[in-house]
Amino acid sequence: MSRKSSQKVLNNNSAYAQAQDPVQWKVYKNELPEDLDKLEGFLRLKAEPVALWNERQAREKQARSPKCDESGLVGVWQVMQALGVTPKLSIEDAQNMSFHRKKDDTSPLPEYLFSCSRHGMTHHDILRAMETISNGRIAGRFFEFYPQRRVDIRYWLAGWIKRGVVPLATLNYQKQVRSVSEEERSCLPKDWHHHMVYAVSYDGIHLANPISKMKADHFKQRIESESVVLIPRAEVLGRLQGGLDYDQLKSAPEWKQMNVLGQIEVVEREEERFNNLSIPCGMKHIAIPSSMIGGITLFSHKDTENYKAIMSSEEVFLKI
Repeated sequence: MSRKSSQKVLNNNSAYAQAQDPVQWKVYKNELPEDLDKLEGFLRLKAEPVALWNERQAREKQARSPKCDESGLVGVWQVMQALGVTPKLSIEDAQNMSFHRKKDDTSPLPEYLFSCSRHGMTHHDILRAMETISNGRIAGRFFEFYPQRRVDIRYWLAGWIKRGVVPLATLNYQKQVRSVSEEERSCLPKDWHHHMVYAVSYDGIHLANPISKMKADHFKQRIESESVVLIPRAEVLGRLQGGLDYDQLKSAPEWKQMNVLGQIEVVEREEERFNNLSIPCGMKHIAIPSSMIGGITLFSHKDTENYKAIMSSEEVFLKI
């Protein structure tokens, strides 16, 4: 896409519509343009759409993606699709391995909370799964985005995508953002979720699993989330019973620091006041530590210039 054509797209406010047309939506893959021979170049990129897939391709590939409740495993499969590598294992075999952890819905409250804290796949799990499932052909590196980073996330992602690098983002959907669109609201997961980023345009980040577009500032807020997960009060109250052992909640440093036991006691007192005096409850949830960390894992074929660039890149500057 020429500079003149790119400017016309921006002026007409129709970049997303252009994604429908694979001719006008320029797809970058395994490409090393001259303006990106140095990594700092991604901060000076023009605000033009860049993509690994156009929207039609993204929807076709999403339809062929394995069906799995664990978004991290689906993300691994989609990264491999983007890099043209056939998985060594089936999704069923991968689910039976120790890459992800499930919630223990049948246990008492303390054990249930600890299982919620460890639920899903961390970036360590994703890197380990990719190593195994790709038979060592694909590797990557995680870039943490909490605390806040001083970067325009669109240009940062676009720079890597132009090189043929595939980003896999870890977002916290419990992070509140303003003015969520109907399109975003229709596909919001409950808490932490992994998405492959298949394109970046001037007006948003284009995500797989599910196919959706998110405003850049909303995306950045959700990858800049602290490692916390919110548990609805109903799930807490439904597991309260006499004789529970809260020793772990009292002794584990992170749980003690967040005063999880104190939050549970507040929920109990509020429920008692509501039942006796009909006083409205204030706490809608309790906050507990999470093993998840907000950020982006960048993937490429191993033993390539892209992989060397990923591994030698500096961390994104903190916002001071």
